[in-house]
Amino acid sequence: MPKLASHIRCDRCKYNLYGLELLDVCPECGLAVATTLASNSNLQIRALVALQRPARVALLLVSIPLACMLAAVLQSAGPMIALLDSLSGQNTKLSEQIRLFGWVASWALLALACVIAIMGLLASEYCLRAEMRKWRMWLNGGLALWLVTLIVIIGCAFNFRSQTWIMDWLTMSAPVMQLPAFAIVLISYRRLLVVCGRRSQAFREAGTARQNINLLIYTLGLVALGAFASPILRTRLGWEIAALVSDSLVAVESGVLLFGLAYLVANAWWIAKSLLLPPMKFQA
Repeated sequence: MPKLASHIRCDRCKYNLYGLELLDVCPECGLAVATTLASNSNLQIRALVALQRPARVALLLVSIPLACMLAAVLQSAGPMIALLDSLSGQNTKLSEQIRLFGWVASWALLALACVIAIMGLLASEYCLRAEMRKWRMWLNGGLALWLVTLIVIIGCAFNFRSQTWIMDWLTMSAPVMQLPAFAIVLISYRRLLVVCGRRSQAFREAGTARQNINLLIYTLGLVALGAFASPILRTRLGWEIAALVSDSLVAVESGVLLFGLAYLVANAWWIAKSLLLPPMKFQA
């Protein structure tokens, strides 16, 4: 099998492929040598996989985790204040007002992210859409489901603010109602990281970001379990201390979730910057 006699850099990690056989893979990142040759030596083949609007795709890559993180921050503020009120023995209306504002602001952020997702995956990005396959619809569908869920929550809150039991039901059920849509968005976003990571020189960030998403999904499950168990422990069983422990665990898990989303935003930022770089050339 012929070997490379030129100093060619791997298309993904810039490892020097000199001396490798044409059917080998890069020893650093595992990308096929033939893939690097095709994307760097043949302009027609390179055009097939190139992003048509890399700036839009880069914006999409950053906007999804950023919108999720900000929505989590906005919606965590109310429950955190309610938890502090419970620990201090106070009963203020501030947590209810902040919770309602958090729902409305989250809807606006996610609506903007949905628009960016649609614009970033237009039909002109035929190669990216083909690589995303069904996950493109999952990403848009997850965002749409999240928006519909928030509309239902906000509508009930505005129409039944005077009824205490309705607000109590929303307080208990709102996190659980949103978590399925949140999980769908994260799972489909992981596919977007895969296809963008192939075009990115920041391939390590793409790999760690996908691992980070797995951790976030597990954390979502724990948050859902705690949010579902807390009202049962408090209202059905009357175990106030157990409910308080459950609320505290949800607060800690929410902190882990926010930290993981912030890390995901940072990785997405580096991958997005890499997508905007010019394609690598041969180095003789």
